[in-house]
Amino acid sequence: MKTLHLNKLFILLGLFLISTVFTTSADASCRYTDAGLLDVVSGNSDAPVYETAYSQRSDQCSDTPDEYEITFYKLGLCTASTAANDLSSCQYVVNNSAGVTHVIKKGTSGAMAIPEFSIDNGTYTHMVVLISNKLGIKHSFTATNSVTGETSSAGTSCWTSVAGPSAYTNEQFTSPHGATTADGAQLIKCGAASASAPVFSYEVINKLTGEECSDSWAANGDYSDFGTVGNGTAEVSLMKSTDVFASACTDAAKILWTTTLTSPYIVTADSTFKLNMRTTDSVSVDFSNDENDNNIIKMGADPIQLYLTVTE
Repeated sequence: MKTLHLNKLFILLGLFLISTVFTTSADASCRYTDAGLLDVVSGNSDAPVYETAYSQRSDQCSDTPDEYEITFYKLGLCTASTAANDLSSCQYVVNNSAGVTHVIKKGTSGAMAIPEFSIDNGTYTHMVVLISNKLGIKHSFTATNSVTGETSSAGTSCWTSVAGPSAYTNEQFTSPHGATTADGAQLIKCGAASASAPVFSYEVINKLTGEECSDSWAANGDYSDFGTVGNGTAEVSLMKSTDVFASACTDAAKILWTTTLTSPYIVTADSTFKLNMRTTDSVSVDFSNDENDNNIIKMGADPIQLYLTVTE
């Protein structure tokens, strides 16, 4: 018997700190003054911002974006692992080849635009998510001191001004989402606060292991075992647009994320579903690491945290 659910999936922001889709080496929070200004040193520096996790200055810190754009292709519950790209045991909340794009706005909540869905009654030991590896960030901030953005714009207020996309490895190549920007290309404009008009700036997650496309490409879509996360253990791979494992930075179009659940989900005729998303620290504010300038480069897309709960 199928159990039908009408609009029972909701996005709730800022509530849960749980499993991530992928990880990055930097996981620090930006420091702001009591007046709400990003703590940036005056003048040129190779470490202009303060990262609170390591209690030191760096060329990067993590912040909560004004808006975060993510595209879902699949979100499902499964009775077996999907890490080998076998999704035959899955029932879906989202299953759309064109993708369902959702924009998460800071400090708000709302419903995700998905059609009716049905899940068979039963016990599910795994969760699968297939998303685009092109993630969008719209963000702005005001700093304690002037910063230099693209086309030599300068000021204490900065905002995303170029769509990109940039690459997670900061390399320029042709991706399934178009040509990525060159290393060091500035995607942020700075000036007076009144001139701020942020646009979505995108980043393509093109590598899971290593730091450059030339680094060894692991089997099964640059597979990475991320170990324990909030609701189980996670395994992640990069996929082509055809939903087979990617084999290079140039053909990676999606991210396949499999969670082996610590506590299986039990679905009954009375079950409801809730998807919680949290965007805290999901944007990497990236500055130049050149001691001879005070340039800001881009807003890198770091992972959101998400967690599907099933209740009777």
